[in-house]
Amino acid sequence: MQNDPFPSSDFDPWAQSYDKDVQQQSQFPFDGYERVLETVVQLAEPQPGMSVLDLGTGTGNLAIRFAERDCKLWCTDFSEAMLEKAREKIPQAHFVRADLRADLPAELNRRFDRIVSAYVFHHFELDAKVELCKKLVKDHLIENGKLIIADISFPDEKTMREYAQSIGNLWEEELYWMADEFIGALKNTDIKVTYQQVSPCAGVYLLA
Repeated sequence: MQNDPFPSSDFDPWAQSYDKDVQQQSQFPFDGYERVLETVVQLAEPQPGMSVLDLGTGTGNLAIRFAERDCKLWCTDFSEAMLEKAREKIPQAHFVRADLRADLPAELNRRFDRIVSAYVFHHFELDAKVELCKKLVKDHLIENGKLIIADISFPDEKTMREYAQSIGNLWEEELYWMADEFIGALKNTDIKVTYQQVSPCAGVYLLA
């Protein structure tokens, strides 16, 4: 992708330290990281044999929670180095290198009981978030399935700016979610959206 602001080559080196970095759970951007991932699992209500697609799996920290509950896993990431780390943790999963800014590979052209993701979508503009979520629900979820996305997110712009000011130099400007904007953008669709703020800088969206 020409002039790519987020090339996979920027993420490959991070694979070596990612698991250590996310343990900084009292600091932005990973404040409450474990609670955030556990909230995804709770909302998903996983059952043995359930098919789960994890988008942007990274080193597999969310996916492994579903593997421990005997779900059938398909995991994507655009960083091969990240996928290598995830394979070590969950060798039984299906791994597919894929970039969410493009169409999903043909092998993922099916429907899943659950689609989950963590700390990925904040790289996308609001319109791209909305269109991708609509496509995932329409084309890749079973009837009564659930799409559950955890990310750096805030109830609204005011809350985000107050938080950014409170953490000073730790703040990094990216395309973070505003729950009011996202929910408003899906208001006239058939998709039901709920939002839960889990930590001061992260929350979880449930779409069904």
